[in-house]
This record gives sequence, structure tokens and C-alpha cells, in this order.
Amino acid sequence: MDNIALIFISALTSGLLATLVTLWWQKRTASYNQKMKVFETLMVHRVPGMLHFEANVNALNSIDVIFYKDSSVREAYKNFLDEAEKPKTMNPNLQDKHLRLLEEMAKSLGLKKLSWEDIKHPYFPVGLGDRLRDDEMVRKTSIMNNMESAKLAQGLNNRQILNEQKES
Repeated sequence: MDNIALIFISALTSGLLATLVTLWWQKRTASYNQKMKVFETLMVHRVPGMLHFEANVNALNSIDVIFYKDSSVREAYKNFLDEAEKPKTMNPNLQDKHLRLLEEMAKSLGLKKLSWEDIKHPYFPVGLGDRLRDDEMVRKTSIMNNMESAKLAQGLNNRQILNEQKES
């Protein structure tokens, strides 16, 4: 009888222990995957002038939650935010603070072979820069054309109203 109870308690304990280890491992893996997703997004947009992209902004705004236990990452994020809040002409260190944040995130993720030199040297071909600049110019031109069209339409509408008033 004692032997059956011992077998039952052993089976129950080992099953419970296996479940707890599995749950812990899944939570750890999910946390790492979230951190890696944020890091990858920020690495993709680390080119100067790309900080304003929506995916980058979303990733930056999730750092306090996703890296809440990583004090070095949160400190680097605070330094980045402090620099970003300065007027545009007064924050020449913004890109440097962004890259330092990426460096701290890489350390937190255990990416030991990813160096500062690797992080600060993104690939950004001239053709892509030209295309982005052209897209921005087309967008601004379109806005200006729409505003001019609206002014012209308003002027025509005003003339029509004046003509109708003269006729009445």
C-alpha cells in the first residue's frame, strides 16, 4: 500500500513539475520573442531620418512595457526620449542616443557578437533615399494642388453667387 502511494505521489509531483517548467519556459520564450520583434523593428528603421516611421514609433512606445525588467534598456530609452524632446535644431545627439538604445537592447537579448560598429552602420542605398524624397515631393505637391483647386473652386463659387445676386 505504501508503495502505491509513493508511486502516485511521484507521478503527481513529476507531472506538476513538468507543467511548471513548461509554463515558465513558454513565458520566457514569449518575452524574448516580443523583445526581439521590437529590436528588429528598430534596427530596420535605424537609418537617420527614419525615426518618424509609424512602426518605429510603435516599437519605441512599447519599450517600457516589454523591457520593464531591463533597467539598462529603460535608462537608454529615457536618454533617447530626453534628447528627442529637445527642439529639432537642439538635438544633434538624437541618432546617437537611438543607436545606444539599440546597443543596450542587443546586450539584453544576449546578442554578444552584435557590436556598436554593426549597429551604427545600416544599409541604405541612394536609390531608396531618392525614391523616398521623390514620394515626399509628390505628396507635398499633391497637397498644394488640392489647396489651389479648392481656392479656385471657392473663387468660382463666389463669382457665381455674385452673378446670381446681380441678376435678382
